[in-house]
Amino acid sequence: MFDEISRSIDEFGNSLLGALNNVQGIFGRELSVAKPIKENVLQMIGNTPLIRLNKIGSHLPNVEIYLKAEFCNPTGSVKDRTALSMVLSAERRGELKPGGSILQAGYNTTAISLAWISSIRQYRFKVILAPDTDQEKIRELKSYGAQVEVLQLAKGNWDDSLLEKAKDLKNSEKGSVILNEYKDMANTNAHFLFTGPEIWRDLNGGVDAFVAGGGSGGTLSGVGRFLKGKKPSLQVIMGVSKNSRFIRRMVQGDNSIRLPESFDPKVTDQYIGVDREEALRYQSELYQKEGIFAGLTTGTTLASALHYAESLPSREDSKATPYRIVVLSPDRL
Repeated sequence: MFDEISRSIDEFGNSLLGALNNVQGIFGRELSVAKPIKENVLQMIGNTPLIRLNKIGSHLPNVEIYLKAEFCNPTGSVKDRTALSMVLSAERRGELKPGGSILQAGYNTTAISLAWISSIRQYRFKVILAPDTDQEKIRELKSYGAQVEVLQLAKGNWDDSLLEKAKDLKNSEKGSVILNEYKDMANTNAHFLFTGPEIWRDLNGGVDAFVAGGGSGGTLSGVGRFLKGKKPSLQVIMGVSKNSRFIRRMVQGDNSIRLPESFDPKVTDQYIGVDREEALRYQSELYQKEGIFAGLTTGTTLASALHYAESLPSREDSKATPYRIVVLSPDRL
């Protein structure tokens, strides 16, 4: 009898493993859940968990809110996905070759991710910084192996000056590339190919709305495009600060503001702006009520998600399928 039970358990386990391997074959190695052993640390990027919020949003009947925990990526940021996608794309185009250099203008979390990946793939990484860059940020970049150059500039539009310096270096250094997440479609494609499918897979298609921040717009556009392709009724909401350039351009109609090329406005259904105080409150509540430590951007997107959820028609029928909202948490800082 026990042999029969054991055999049944083994058969069930083998069939489950086979199903997981089929999933792996469909989505690619990056989405593997059947093989936890990684061939290298870069395979730690992605497959971040969805965390159900149990207290925040509990006042909303029959609504479930999930946090897509991108702070679980190796450097603690969704930008690991963006950086790796841009590096691999540059390699495929033949622009980035062994021993080459990657250049970045300005500090952001993408620079951290690029510095880390450059070290692993043995590229030189140099970042050009403005004179007011915090010393802690400079030390952080150096700890990841980045070469740092701080420009001495008069007050003005430093972003343009930093980019011009990066372009000068590119012209003078053979084998160097500038990777710009605001223009590189590899940014958006990373989320269309992986982040979006992960959400769809983990909720078995049971997702009704997706909320993410602005930044380059690549995450929201890529994930939103994939999910809408699967479920056209799905709502994509951008949650940003009230003075965000996306709010000023898309809501207030200021056509003088340029938006990133990696952003697809056709994907977004709604823009919700929140003030800093509200974002800070939800960032704090996320830790106090759910035990999740995440950055201020998560506080902003979570506040926006709750505004959206509260605008939904009443869902008092407990027997109805829950309305599921996924909120992207981009980083832990």
